[in-house]
Amino acid sequence: TEYFGTIGIGTPAQDFTVIFDTGSSNLWVPSIYCSSAACTNHNRFNPDKSSTYEATSETVSITYGTGSMTGILGYDTVQVGGIEDTNQIFGLSETEPSSFLYYSPFDGILGLAYPSISASGATPVFDNIWDQGLISQDLFSVYLSS
Repeated sequence: TEYFGTIGIGTPAQDFTVIFDTGSSNLWVPSIYCSSAACTNHNRFNPDKSSTYEATSETVSITYGTGSMTGILGYDTVQVGGIEDTNQIFGLSETEPSSFLYYSPFDGILGLAYPSISASGATPVFDNIWDQGLISQDLFSVYLSS
């Protein structure tokens, strides 16, 4: 079973549907730099349209059981569940060669697992939110609506 929802990245926010994945730790979304078919049929992040985006020279490569992505890392504000997570590192995909991602109902992945398994040492969204003191307890829950 897959659970996904909408997050915003950037200022003003660009909306993305992401799968909430407890088996990985990275946040990534397709970017305008990606011309793979899996990117072009999903929402793509445009750094030029965000006043808070900060580029890095770091790259990221992630392989899942059903697909993979490669890209660059950047920092921006992420809005998730009514929380504004500033200075969040995330992946901007440049390639998504898998047909699984092409057919997926989501644009990207928001990993909720531990930082120790994060690709490129990127701080996971939940950990960044906790470190900023934006939540009172080091735990999260998921409300499943119909």
